[in-house]
Amino acid sequence: MRIGRYIAGGRKPWAIGYAEYKNRALRRILRDESLLDRFRRRAALPDGYGSRLDERLVEYPWLVARLGVAAGRLLDAGSTLNDREVLALPALRARSVVISNLTEEPVILGEHVSYVRGDLRLASFRDGCFDEVACISVLEHIGMNNTFIYSPDSRRNESRPQDYVKAVRELKRVLKPRGRLLLTVPYGRYENHEWLQQFDRDHIRAVCDTFDGTACNVDYYKYAGSWQIADESACTESRYFDIHRRGALEPDYVAAARAVACVELVH
Repeated sequence: MRIGRYIAGGRKPWAIGYAEYKNRALRRILRDESLLDRFRRRAALPDGYGSRLDERLVEYPWLVARLGVAAGRLLDAGSTLNDREVLALPALRARSVVISNLTEEPVILGEHVSYVRGDLRLASFRDGCFDEVACISVLEHIGMNNTFIYSPDSRRNESRPQDYVKAVRELKRVLKPRGRLLLTVPYGRYENHEWLQQFDRDHIRAVCDTFDGTACNVDYYKYAGSWQIADESACTESRYFDIHRRGALEPDYVAAARAVACVELVH
């Protein structure tokens, strides 16, 4: 019903039915092995991929493609994976998943899932206890005003945009040797939206330098009416569309980020 209304209304971002339509698309994508293989191979995406939908259409399949199906202990830093259907995917079901967030999360029962509440800048885990860490669209919120959307705790109204480096250090600390940190952030011109910041080239360099591992691989995806893999140089001027501040949609019907950096760091 809501999806039908969304389609009939011209598929406008954030309209009634947008979330349901996007989630239905994601469910199909995350079980489409041929499409996941495109992310794995850094190949071009189909024409019109993710039109009028936000960057989750890139971030989730990029992560799942990078994870593959393997046993191990995975930290979901920021709780982006706390979704019943996502946690049921083979790539997640094969792992022991620990979900960590600032606020309490809805609990999804499963033998392979557990929950911890905490601040990623001072993680409550011992050294070297995870094989992998997923930090999907979280780093840009660290040290920012998280009371705007995510938390009622007034202590979370912060303006410490450099604190993301503290989180990167902690996420490396909790990884085993040769462990991987898989993270995504909105990318383009540097922008401070108070509740999030958009990363630029210097920020990505700082992430890689702070982690100081054996490898730092970055994939870029750009929105220009639909999502497509891109060179970094094509993304540097991208602007973030903040629906909470702007209100009116823009001609390209972008939903949020116009580019995203997907970073794989190896301890």
